[in-house]
Amino acid sequence: MLINLDGEISTDATISVLDRGFLYGDSVYEVVRTFQGKPFGLVEHLARLRQSATYLYLNLPWPDEYLIQEVNRTLAVAGPGEYYIRIVVTRGADPRIGLLPQPETKPRLLIALQAIDPEPKLSAAGLKVTIPPRQRVSLKALDPAAKTGNYLNNILALLEAQASGCDDAILLNPEGAMTEATTSNLWIVRKGIVETPTKESGILHGITRQFLLDILHEQGIPHQESELFPVDLVTSDEAFLSSSVRLLMPIAQVDDYPFPECPGPVTQLLWTELLEKMAQASQV
Repeated sequence: MLINLDGEISTDATISVLDRGFLYGDSVYEVVRTFQGKPFGLVEHLARLRQSATYLYLNLPWPDEYLIQEVNRTLAVAGPGEYYIRIVVTRGADPRIGLLPQPETKPRLLIALQAIDPEPKLSAAGLKVTIPPRQRVSLKALDPAAKTGNYLNNILALLEAQASGCDDAILLNPEGAMTEATTSNLWIVRKGIVETPTKESGILHGITRQFLLDILHEQGIPHQESELFPVDLVTSDEAFLSSSVRLLMPIAQVDDYPFPECPGPVTQLLWTELLEKMAQASQV
């Protein structure tokens, strides 16, 4: 673990107990992984970081050039290898405890690195997921499209999934449509068509999700963003999750329904194409 806090790089760091990110989850963040030693999709992640900050009425005082410089400087100190990179911006510490942010409060920037497996692997065992009673936070309450430090909804769903013997949970919105897993976007394949929940369903607009949509378009594979319900998942031919660090995770079973193939042929094809896109990006 290596931490860059406000430009100071060390193996340990501390923040004030009055920091609003600690007290209220009043923060935004992004998670990036390296591939062949370089951050993949960093520009896209920083664009979403700014969108999330705007949603929170939080001004980011650093230009993208500085953020990229600090990520690369921290990676240089870490040395060769592949890394999980977490970029966090908290609103900062108020001079006194109170819900309303104070005008003099200054945001803080944290970049944390952690080593990950050098070679991405597509799981042959797959995940067992559940569809729990707990709902995804409503778009009208706290839009999941903003990647904030408030993750209690996801944490509770994941704890409950693991208590039931599952690896993850697929959360429904108040209308009963599927949204996403606790840290990943959801995909299904039915009769050769790849489908993923719409942004309007209440999801985080995943960066890997967008790269996969681009690949599907480039490869001419039929695909669509759809309003999907649990019956669609358990009647599909294959399913998988996507995220920036784990990339693609095949789903082997939903509650008592096992998928006929895991990973399925479309999942395997997209895995290969995604790694190729990442390799090409690392050469730039």
